[in-house]
Amino acid sequence: MTNPIPDVDLKALRKKLGLNQTQFAHRYSINLATLRNWECGKSSPMSTVKLFLFLLAKMPEEINRTIEKYDI
Repeated sequence: MTNPIPDVDLKALRKKLGLNQTQFAHRYSINLATLRNWECGKSSPMSTVKLFLFLLAKMPEEINRTIEKYDI
């Protein structure tokens, strides 16, 4: 049995990273309208995106270094 991926407070994560919605969406290749819908609870990210957001919350420096290294 697999454990469910914990939800991430996306707005809090974004603020912790010092990014506004537009910057966060651009940096992590997320559609801005989608990000806004997630933040206000109109929709939720699919499991693979939830996993990415969970990892980003737990290890932001490593994720950002990887993004920069591979110019993603």
